[in-house]
Amino acid sequence: MKTQHLGAIFYALWGLMHVAFGAQMLMLNASGSATAILDAIYLDSGPVVTPDRLGSTIDAIMYQHAWNLLWFGIASTVVGIFWNWRNSLAGYWINALLISAADLGFIVAIMLPGYVDFWLGIWGPILWLAGLLFASLAVLNRA
Repeated sequence: MKTQHLGAIFYALWGLMHVAFGAQMLMLNASGSATAILDAIYLDSGPVVTPDRLGSTIDAIMYQHAWNLLWFGIASTVVGIFWNWRNSLAGYWINALLISAADLGFIVAIMLPGYVDFWLGIWGPILWLAGLLFASLAVLNRA
């Protein structure tokens, strides 16, 4: 087996593990609350979100969220500059899937419930849809 195949297998396993965990978190949040998610993570140590730890737990979650946004942004920028600029089909799919997943989550979880002002929050989705439209037109019109 080639090295790249092993790398691909481990990346796929990492991805499947995180898909399963993300789905579990979404189901727990839909049936309970964010606290239920955190409690499920630490079943053997008891509830982690006690009133005295609520603030630090929220801080940690927001830190991870900020970290993820930073790297989504870096990844989409690099793909946009180096691959979409050259009308790469791989770049098209990477940014189409990456940015669509990120912005759809933002729209459903943050915008629609009204946690952010609509006129402040709409700019990301506008840029996403404009990028997706023009990248799609470019890929469809490839020579």
